[in-house]
Amino acid sequence: MFKIGRALSFLAKSSSLIGAICVVLMMLHVTADVLGRYLFNAPLPGTIVVVANYYMIILVFIAIGVAEEKRAHISVEFLTDLMPERPRTVLSVFSGLLTVAVIVVLMIAGWTEAVKKTKGGATMEQGSQMIEIWQSYWLVPVGAALMALIAAYRVIVTVTGWRNGLSETDIDAKFIND
Repeated sequence: MFKIGRALSFLAKSSSLIGAICVVLMMLHVTADVLGRYLFNAPLPGTIVVVANYYMIILVFIAIGVAEEKRAHISVEFLTDLMPERPRTVLSVFSGLLTVAVIVVLMIAGWTEAVKKTKGGATMEQGSQMIEIWQSYWLVPVGAALMALIAAYRVIVTVTGWRNGLSETDIDAKFIND
């Protein structure tokens, strides 16, 4: 099981790298568009469509698996911190199962929508250009699948007590608000 956790961590780290590359590309793309627009009166065609339908989708949906691995989703723990260990573990398993269920629903809906958009060849118009965007719909089920796998793995590890293998955020890490 530990090796499965390491593999999931590798996938999360890879998606994090993809997200970082995407941020840099988006920054360069928008900068080139602004420079072209205001210095040369020649903006890059399709910038708004590409930013909204590719860069942003990649950043949001690829990153949800990373956030799940690092336990970086928002959580309120003031009541559970007062509970004994066993009820906390039960709540952790329950919340993990609920997370898996909700994300699997998102993944299935994303898959269904991606299939529809692919078959229809979804495009968006910007200016006089038609830009294909059907490819970006596939990022939703891929990102949701990674998050669901990591959440399900965490539930299994919690229930069985096996070694985790995920690269979680250090519990003692200092955050901005500390």
